[in-house]
Amino acid sequence: MLDTSPEINSRVHQMMKKKSGSDRLLMGCSMFDMAKEIVQASIRAENPDISPEELRAQLFLRFYKNDFSERERERIINHLKIN
Repeated sequence: MLDTSPEINSRVHQMMKKKSGSDRLLMGCSMFDMAKEIVQASIRAENPDISPEELRAQLFLRFYKNDFSERERERIINHLKIN
């Protein structure tokens, strides 16, 4: 989706180029952490009594469900639930 004007997109790109690699990495990590918190809140809102193990499994599915075959997902989820 392109909802940003080319001028603004260019400005943002230039600002990002001025940042160090470690600053850009920290920004990306921070954004991922925030996304994870939002998804966890959504999962908890749907299931307030969810166990920590099931929360990890549901979080995995929300982020990575389409990246693995059904068999691989089952193996990963089983691992998440026992660790």
